Amino acid sequence: MTIMDAECDDDFQRRVHNGVRKMELLDPRDSWKHTGEPPPVQSPNEYGQICPEHLVRAPLGLPSNLPLTVKEWRSRKIDEPDLLCGSWLTTTSRVLVTAATGLGKTNFAIALGQAVSSGAGFLHWTGRRPANVLYIDGEMSARLLRTRLIDEAARQGDDPKFFFALSHEDIPNFQPLNTIPGQEAIERLIDEIGSVDLIIFDNVMCLIAGDQKDTLPWQQTLPWALSLTRRGIGQIWIHHTGHDETRGYGDKAREWQMDTVIHLETAKRDDTDVSFTLQFRKARERIPTTRFDFQDVKIALVNDRWEHELTDARRPGKLAPRAQKALEALLNVLAGDKVTMLPGNRRAAHRDHWAAECNARGLIDLKGKANSARTLMNTFRRELVEANRIACEDDLQWVLR
Repeated sequence: MTIMDAECDDDFQRRVHNGVRKMELLDPRDSWKHTGEPPPVQSPNEYGQICPEHLVRAPLGLPSNLPLTVKEWRSRKIDEPDLLCGSWLTTTSRVLVTAATGLGKTNFAIALGQAVSSGAGFLHWTGRRPANVLYIDGEMSARLLRTRLIDEAARQGDDPKFFFALSHEDIPNFQPLNTIPGQEAIERLIDEIGSVDLIIFDNVMCLIAGDQKDTLPWQQTLPWALSLTRRGIGQIWIHHTGHDETRGYGDKAREWQMDTVIHLETAKRDDTDVSFTLQFRKARERIPTTRFDFQDVKIALVNDRWEHELTDARRPGKLAPRAQKALEALLNVLAGDKVTMLPGNRRAAHRDHWAAECNARGLIDLKGKANSARTLMNTFRRELVEANRIACEDDLQWVLR
């Protein structure tokens, strides 16, 4: 399209006149040139580099306060993650869970959703706060969904009042979620609930129309999924495997915009039909102090009760003598009254109180060089986390039982 052609386009005209200056397209070798008032002059240093304070952004159509340098990013105010379950699920998470047919992924998803809605812990993951959870089923009959919901509520011990479940059967002419009518139907439901912190989509094959081997169905869904993230609505997308049960069915590009990819693999047991190993294949939120939440775990529904077994690689390891003493110091703080109570009646100690106890025991010297004491505390913390003895979040740490 030439600039002359574009002048006949009403939308283009609106975008041009809403700007500060008109732009004209010159020789293809040139970039866009601004007419009218010339932009401020950028001042390079002796190496030909543009200094950050002289970086001109507005003429490029960028906000003048757009953070680009590390200094600007350091001073940028960004909200802390609103955690919903352990350290892996937040209100901005996009999670893909893949598993073979009949493995138990729906039972798992409903159990996780009801636990999150109650603010309760699930398996080895710490509960955070009560949250509005919307579960959307696109496969089961309403009769079977009702049974699954009631059975899990019995396991949880009460009907979770912040958990909402929608059956596709209850919306006449239910439209796929890669269409505008389908997305609008869910948006109306979100408005009716008032606010939603997490949506569980069960499952991709049933809720999104088209050939799942093709990128198009997910490309049609992605803008809406990203808009949910911007509004602080976490998402868990349940997906089937194909003949190859080691990966999700179809186009792998679906995983590119996910923060977390979880895969469930068969782990057969004679005493149950619901038994699998959960693996984190992708985990953007994983950091050294939260590795405990991202380990492989064997999960089973036995005698109407969820059981889990952590992997051997993450079992407590042997501690160095000084790390053992630091652990004893932490236990002493946790036994006192200077603790923070976390969900699930878990006692956590602040880093400063732990450091004071370590100082009293001669493990560090707070009156000496501050960097030395801080380095030792970081060492104790890292060794205890790696040995699976404690878990940490910000300045709090607690013992794993």
